[in-house]
Amino acid sequence: MYLEKYLSILKKDSQKKSVQEISEQFIQRIKQHFDFKTNISGLLLGNVQSGKTSQMLGAISRMADEGYKIFIILTSDNVDLQRQTYNRVKASLTEFDVLSEKDDILYLNNGLRKPVVFVLKKNGRVLGTWKNLLVSNSFCKGQFLTIFDDEADNASLNTLVNRNKTSPINNNLQAIRNSASSSIYIEVTATPQALLLQSSISDWRPGFVVYFKPGEGYLGGDFFYSDPKPFSILFTPENELDDVTADDDNFCPVGLQKSIIYFLVECAHKKLIGESNCNFMIHPSVRTSVHAKFANRIEEHLNLLQRSTEDQAFSDCLKEAWLDLRGSSPNIEDFDDIQEEVVNILDSMQLAVYTLNSKSTNGRDPNNPDALNLEEGFNIVVGGNTLGRGITFPHLQVVYYCRSAKTPQADTFWQHSRIFGYDREGGLVRIFIPQSLYKLFTELNKANGIIIKQIVENGLEGIELIYPTNVKPTRKNVLDNLYLNVISGGVNFFPNYPIEDNVSTIDPLVEKFKDQDICVTDEDTLLEILNYAGSELPSDFDSKKFQDCITALVQKRPKLKFRIIVRYNRDISKGTGTLLSPTDRLLGDQYKGDVVLTLYRVKGQSEKGWKGKPFWIPNIKFPHDSSFYNAE
Repeated sequence: MYLEKYLSILKKDSQKKSVQEISEQFIQRIKQHFDFKTNISGLLLGNVQSGKTSQMLGAISRMADEGYKIFIILTSDNVDLQRQTYNRVKASLTEFDVLSEKDDILYLNNGLRKPVVFVLKKNGRVLGTWKNLLVSNSFCKGQFLTIFDDEADNASLNTLVNRNKTSPINNNLQAIRNSASSSIYIEVTATPQALLLQSSISDWRPGFVVYFKPGEGYLGGDFFYSDPKPFSILFTPENELDDVTADDDNFCPVGLQKSIIYFLVECAHKKLIGESNCNFMIHPSVRTSVHAKFANRIEEHLNLLQRSTEDQAFSDCLKEAWLDLRGSSPNIEDFDDIQEEVVNILDSMQLAVYTLNSKSTNGRDPNNPDALNLEEGFNIVVGGNTLGRGITFPHLQVVYYCRSAKTPQADTFWQHSRIFGYDREGGLVRIFIPQSLYKLFTELNKANGIIIKQIVENGLEGIELIYPTNVKPTRKNVLDNLYLNVISGGVNFFPNYPIEDNVSTIDPLVEKFKDQDICVTDEDTLLEILNYAGSELPSDFDSKKFQDCITALVQKRPKLKFRIIVRYNRDISKGTGTLLSPTDRLLGDQYKGDVVLTLYRVKGQSEKGWKGKPFWIPNIKFPHDSSFYNAE
């Protein structure tokens, strides 16, 4: 009944079908894993701005049909986002009692005549208050509690795990989970890196996963960050951030100038077809002082353009942008009409320039008549971290991005992709970005695709996160160092306690490589050899982990090459280090982009510390530009 009622408010048939299918998958996972006695965790995985809230509400409705009555939805610590989520839940789940974080009196008087949903911010004070309410009141006793943590990889995890302490928000969440007889904790996100790298003893590592594909019309990573470069990407000079922050004058760098011209053309097009909303996001830095400088540069340049509308150079710039946009969207309005409308927009200053960060008030105070409303008008928004998780940009058509970091975090940077979504006009959307950052996002898109492919094919088993060596999957303070495994490319891995009973199985596999210097082989051969060559102790040399790394890497690099070095009759003592001769080490190092497996057939004499019979010992090295992450 509850799911049927929720589906009736959804407008698109494709969305209804997806929500119905995913909610059914979800309830089946719950039935497989939840025994009504213990606490469990699960992962609801989607893509950035692909409809996670719709799927979450569908899952809640389906659970209510099964008799579950108490639900908590956690949002990021943002007043507007919590209010937005509360209003959406209340409008969507009309058969539920939906309570906000200030509805403690309603909570105390609730008799569970209907299923109840609490919508709370992940704020220390708020969670502390509701922890006390839930623990001290008999409301949840004997009941099953279900928590949906939106953006669960952000703020919820224990940031003090490596100090043997518990961070306040994580501590409050644990207490809330324990306030009922048993609980189901659903982690909802598009960037699961921090969750997948939780240790096996952590209560926050998901025990199951449900992934939902984006719906029809979604523009995501494959649209914007494919290889070769798509039409939507326009490169800017690498140093434009420095140009804005270092100069004292009002100079507006060329890439930023160009992005403003494109946005003007798009706004004019929108007006001519009867639409009144178009947004432009500028993400230059985490620093609020930089946001102010960019906003000033933009306003100065708009004033300059306003005074230059009769110049030929102005017309030429508009024409250049219009021609490019027409190449990907032939239905764009005629140039003469576009130019006339751009002049009108500039003359009447119909563009609004905002900064959106921790120091700005736009959009934070509902009583402020100047509060930011991105659903209306033509808006240029400059910001940093605030433009990441949670905030939605309707009709976002242009992005200027130049934020950089010495060691980027994959999940943080991927959450900056506010351009992803459903209501973008695909042929006209443009991202202005330096080539180095485009390369980074292309790598992140590949890594994301591998995570999803592994999950779809194998669930949570054998997950390997692969990133360039200068990119980290997530922040270090939420990962338990005792259980985190990192395999760095370009490093030789070998067992200290090798299996000494593998001659009969490996000899036939490597016979064809005998008396050769180094050979190209295939993935299957390496995987089969690793079935028999390894260590007595998985913690010493985990062959299964290396096999998982190979399988994941092939998905990312279909043309990856595998090389093998085979050497016989090695007279080596136990405990002599890497076991590689200087010649073989140099030989393997020549192939930096390949997987290199070196196999030594050791004589195994007892006087050398072995068991008195020959055996094969492996040494493996992965491409120098990749690192692999997983957790025990």
